[in-house]
Amino acid sequence: MRIAGAIDIGGSATKIGIVAEDGSIVRRESVPTGLHGEPTVLIDAIVSSLGPMLNAVSGGASPVPGIGVSVAGFLNRDRSAMIHNANLPALREFPLRRSLEERLSLPCRLEVDSNSAAVAEYRHGAGRGSTRLLGVTVGTGLGGGVIIDGKLLRYTGECAGDLGHIILDPKGRLCTCGARGCLEAMVDSASVSERGGGRAVRDIIRSAHKGDQLGLNVLAETGWWLGLGLASLSPIFSPDRIVVGGGIAAAGDLLIDPTKASYREHARPEFREKTQIVGSSFEGWEGIVGAASLFLDPLA
Repeated sequence: MRIAGAIDIGGSATKIGIVAEDGSIVRRESVPTGLHGEPTVLIDAIVSSLGPMLNAVSGGASPVPGIGVSVAGFLNRDRSAMIHNANLPALREFPLRRSLEERLSLPCRLEVDSNSAAVAEYRHGAGRGSTRLLGVTVGTGLGGGVIIDGKLLRYTGECAGDLGHIILDPKGRLCTCGARGCLEAMVDSASVSERGGGRAVRDIIRSAHKGDQLGLNVLAETGWWLGLGLASLSPIFSPDRIVVGGGIAAAGDLLIDPTKASYREHARPEFREKTQIVGSSFEGWEGIVGAASLFLDPLA
């Protein structure tokens, strides 16, 4: 079976692994993104983690042809660098593809993280069979990828645009982009932590699964805002299916059910009837699965 290396650079953590062509993750590891200065610190961490993985599989029958790299933010036209992301300013205009190729001695291909997540769902996950797929990932930020008739939608920054920055509440939380009440600002990990009294998101989710009322209320409120945002995006992209992924999606139905209820409350009638909202089954690792597809089974 063919395999490829994969990297998913997010605002808080960078996920690294080896992925097979059937979408299974052969090896995986996560390191802090930690971009408070020179990007070379992150490059060093990636190489230290991925290098041994590549060495471990290099003697197999299926050599690694290259490394797919998923990165949060807009990419330039030739997809060699990230050019805009409020959560990763240190990586803006940094020659990411060239730096990784020089250090890892393998071809690298870059993709917007929201596109990678959508491709993973379309190829191997909850988006299979969709003709108009909207995939959103919720974590440090919120990104969205759109696949229509098997093709990625690219019209701003090599992706569908900054979907997380539609404004839901002009008096809402201050967003990292500088506006207030963006969809991202109302559902990201920082907002979830604030609603939970400053606790870590994973602790809030864990407590909610045990029946803790505060945790349940936090996820219900987050789902309400997410459903409103998805209802606002639907007239633009007309999705037949919306897949919710990212770290916060680990809450499962405790997040998805209130999201669906809010969507039904706010969406236009035709979208209430035709659009299915489902959670990802990748447990936050969809980014590396989609990144590996750049070498294993790319979309346009």
